[in-house]
Amino acid sequence: MMLDEILQGITQNISPLSAVTLADVKRLAKIREVPKNEILVREGDYSYELYYVVKGGARAYYLKDGKTISDWFAFENDFISSIVSFFLEVPSQHYIETLEDTTFMVLQLKDIEFLCDKYHDFERLGRLSTTKTMLQLQQRIVSLQFKTSKERYDSLLEKYPKIELRAPLGDIASYLGITQETLSRLRSRKNRI
Repeated sequence: MMLDEILQGITQNISPLSAVTLADVKRLAKIREVPKNEILVREGDYSYELYYVVKGGARAYYLKDGKTISDWFAFENDFISSIVSFFLEVPSQHYIETLEDTTFMVLQLKDIEFLCDKYHDFERLGRLSTTKTMLQLQQRIVSLQFKTSKERYDSLLEKYPKIELRAPLGDIASYLGITQETLSRLRSRKNRI
């Protein structure tokens, strides 16, 4: 997919960008094709890149006592980054890894800052994207605190109906805050209905 098509989709689905803004974004953005299971960011890295998933998927996770704990999935038309590292310019607390062969549009922090300073419409795109991400993270926190494992599972399937075909079940279970055995029970109940 060409950069023109990607930006047209962003303009239609998230926020309109003027021709002048689009020209500068095209000049600064890069397309990166990354194979499955590639680690884009490691704990301790400084991350100055924002990834927009064009095709494929990725996850962010923490490594704790030798176990991975997934806390973010991103598929087509989602953004993903090491948020704390990206915004605060500190070492990343987690990893970002591709779940499939994935095509990203990548923007550097310095380029995003330049575009936001120069173009009000790009700043609006950034605000809307950040707001969407904040709301998703808030919903996840509320879900973990107040919803049953079945409700969390159903919500995830509503958002990403094919996630079970695209992400390992262990990653899905850790994202939901449940064991893989509990996930298996939920899946078998769902399949019986």
